[in-house]
Amino acid sequence: MKWWVIEDALRDTNGHWCEYIETFQEGLIECGDSLEIFCAGDATADTQSHFNAKAELPPSIWARMGDAAPKWQRFFRVFSHGNATHKSVKGLLNTANPAPDVLFVPTVLVHHLWGWWRLLNGPLKAHPAKVLLFFPNTPVFIDSNGAPKLNSDPTATLFKWLIRRLKKHVQSGKLILGAETHSMVEALTQVTGVIFNYLPHPVRLKEPSSTYTKPNRASLKSETTNNKQQTVITLGAYGSARFEKGSELIQLAAKQILKSKPDVPVEFCLQWLGDFENETGQLQAKDPDLEKHPKFNYITQLFKGNDYHQQLAKTHIMLLPYRDAYQLRVSRVVIEAMLYGLPVIASENTTLWEQAERYGAGLPCKIDPDTKSLSESIVCAVEMYPQLRQRARQQMRIAAAHFSVKEFRKLLLKQFSNDG
Repeated sequence: MKWWVIEDALRDTNGHWCEYIETFQEGLIECGDSLEIFCAGDATADTQSHFNAKAELPPSIWARMGDAAPKWQRFFRVFSHGNATHKSVKGLLNTANPAPDVLFVPTVLVHHLWGWWRLLNGPLKAHPAKVLLFFPNTPVFIDSNGAPKLNSDPTATLFKWLIRRLKKHVQSGKLILGAETHSMVEALTQVTGVIFNYLPHPVRLKEPSSTYTKPNRASLKSETTNNKQQTVITLGAYGSARFEKGSELIQLAAKQILKSKPDVPVEFCLQWLGDFENETGQLQAKDPDLEKHPKFNYITQLFKGNDYHQQLAKTHIMLLPYRDAYQLRVSRVVIEAMLYGLPVIASENTTLWEQAERYGAGLPCKIDPDTKSLSESIVCAVEMYPQLRQRARQQMRIAAAHFSVKEFRKLLLKQFSNDG
């Protein structure tokens, strides 16, 4: 099977996009497929060389997402970028030899939908290829009553209108609309009235295959307290500190635990690359008391090379008290934790706990201002660590099989078969 991966978010070799596309590139080739990768017109030479990618797409719309343009300008960008997408993909189709079997767009925004509607009603109408449009993030949220809703931005209304214009192509089996959490699939299907399909987020660890039989090779350090040897559990939270990830809650919970239980055998590792604001605009900074505490470690530099995976190998429990922003969208971090056989503490009513409960191990927590629930879950997880570790390792092969390109491909082909 021949794939075209069409990704104008791919413009440099930084961040998850690069790793995500790399995972597909390696995984599809291992499955016996071939692929061509098309990236943003403003992609770096290193990116084009790294992926053997062709910079045939419009300049990345993602690079302009945070430029504070007025609403009317953002609205009309939907059509201008859509027209540019239509023009570039149409040109590629006209010169394709051999023709692709699947056109896969991994990161779809509303800005792409107008172009793909035009393509499906034009050059792709009689073309044999199937189209997969994938939606990692959308203008849908869960309201206080637990119902999925569109946000109030005009582009959200346009998103719904354009998705509905694609309905006949979904019904015919020509087009698959995909999302990477069950919660997102259900919300999008309910809000738009068009069927979306679940496909997993593939993750490949940058470790030898032995990782799958010997996960989490972290040595269990010991400390002596009151003449008693105790195993030290490392609790980690990695990536940029942000409000939506509950980074300041980890600080609060750790401070409470270390004050009320000074002998608790733990070490906290929290990556903090910069301060951030909470929902009221108040700046959240590193806690000066924790900066001096021997059981708390701030990581203030970006991970380089394989540093992140080495840090995961030193970690015993992942702390993921993410907020409502993750009620629908995926977190790659929780998948990485499961593949390493790490128990997690994750917020209830988020996709992190949805996936950890199904494919991993750990404990849930609630998001509360005094962090009581998070603190209790941490203490409980430390006490239960041997049982949680055993469960996490039992689940690891299941997680590795599910969050793979092979499973993604299998489920996609099954959907193609169902659609005739």
